[in-house]
Amino acid sequence: MLELERELPRRARLSFWPFVDLCAIGLFFALFSSKFVMAPGVTLALPEAQSSQVAIASVYEVITVTEVKGEEMIFFKDSVLDLVSLGKLLEERGPAQAGATLLVKADVRVSMQTLSSLCELAISAGYARVQLATEEQRVEGGGVGIR
Repeated sequence: MLELERELPRRARLSFWPFVDLCAIGLFFALFSSKFVMAPGVTLALPEAQSSQVAIASVYEVITVTEVKGEEMIFFKDSVLDLVSLGKLLEERGPAQAGATLLVKADVRVSMQTLSSLCELAISAGYARVQLATEEQRVEGGGVGIR
């Protein structure tokens, strides 16, 4: 009559779904905060240098790359070229001298795509090494600064 059994505390039941949610959150945290996610790009094997001086090569050829009014210009052997015409010029000229080094003097505004394309052209033209150099820009106040 009194039905006192209803007044007794009930046993709490644990649901399965909160554990699934916690496992999914932990999985996402582990994936997105670790080295599992790889960034695309080109891997460069850079040589170790003992000093800031550049090793003297027997044969140097110099390419200067700069940006003028939004266009990248390549200066090589008293000519103004683009990447396509430079590739044709290097093919027509034939392979570079044995042990030749190509020095690429680049403005700080030159894109990385252009620099990597120049390195590929130099390797296909037979250069032993490619050295990259940037120049400091003069600030209007008379000082020297890098942009």
